[in-house]
Amino acid sequence: MSQPVNQQIPSSFNRFIFALLYCWALFLPGASVYADKVPRLYEASIPVHTQSREERNDAIRTAFAEVLVRVSGRADIVNADEFPAVATAIDTATRYAQQFRFYKANPAPTDPDKPKLVLWVRFDDKAISRLLRSNQLPVWGDTRPATLVWLVIDNRGQRTLIGNDTKDASKTLISEQAQLRGLPLRFPLLDLTDRQNLNVSDVWGNFESTILHASQRYKTEAVLVGRVYQGYSGSWTGRWSLYSDGRRQDWSLTETELAAVLMPGIDKTAEALAVRYAQVGQTEDNEVLVLVKDIRGLPDYNRTVKYLQELSHVSKVNTYQVEQNSALFRVTAAGGRLTLARSVSLGDVLMAEDVSSVPVTETILPAGEKQETAKTAFTPLLPDLTYRLVP
Repeated sequence: MSQPVNQQIPSSFNRFIFALLYCWALFLPGASVYADKVPRLYEASIPVHTQSREERNDAIRTAFAEVLVRVSGRADIVNADEFPAVATAIDTATRYAQQFRFYKANPAPTDPDKPKLVLWVRFDDKAISRLLRSNQLPVWGDTRPATLVWLVIDNRGQRTLIGNDTKDASKTLISEQAQLRGLPLRFPLLDLTDRQNLNVSDVWGNFESTILHASQRYKTEAVLVGRVYQGYSGSWTGRWSLYSDGRRQDWSLTETELAAVLMPGIDKTAEALAVRYAQVGQTEDNEVLVLVKDIRGLPDYNRTVKYLQELSHVSKVNTYQVEQNSALFRVTAAGGRLTLARSVSLGDVLMAEDVSSVPVTETILPAGEKQETAKTAFTPLLPDLTYRLVP
């Protein structure tokens, strides 16, 4: 099994420039990438045979480990030698469980040896965040960037490009693993536009410029290219390339089972994106001044406040000042301005505006003076981030 290799996008100068332009274009003002709110981030369901205390506690530990991997973005977090404090927490996972219940497996298994019950567990999100941050480990919020997957399966000469409407076992395996890791996926539509932009051979040959050009319409943070084939010996080989943040990461592996070459494509993508978007350690909350323009009434104002409050890593939103068609907010966010800007860039509610300074009127109240007799000074208050509300 080969190790992942990080490298700048290779080949010709034109391909390199095109890749950079693709990544640059995604972060132009108004060119938001697609993101999803990952549901049930702190929940897990584990098959069990009985409702006994011993099996229940074992299942809770398994569920807790699954949630820690999903929230941190790191599969190695369950390694007891590297993270003994986390291993101790997993041993006492019942302390972190807020709710659990049993229900019957659906559909019921036909094999009598397979579990017929499922244990659902929900864990304390704040306690998990404290555990990870106190051990200098990342915490990845529930707003996560999407990944576009171009996947070709070659079954002894018969090549199939997997699309959004494709019914295929490989797509099911990838989708289930992505759900396990909390990674939003997009599959291409394979409509007339896609087929005009590229074909199966382009994906199989991993032609960067063609693939990235065809991917622009989907506006995803990452593009994952997979080429999987079965040899005459029966073993499966997978070759993967991940394009994200202007860089390319490659890896390949050969296994006896199809699932064993498909899942690493999702796992390594989740870990690569977590490096960029997950906050590590005891990140302090910082106050960020955010100016939002084109607020044309109470519904727009309420929509803006609700959106800011729901962003990952945001703990508080206070309205500092409201003027005609704009509002200035004090947003408290872990990681400060950079983290907040990245979170906003994943949505389609606010469009970044490139301004160097926007003077804002600041009202100064001398001690003991009432509002109606306040003196008003025109102090240039510079927002840290400036946006326009998208209609």
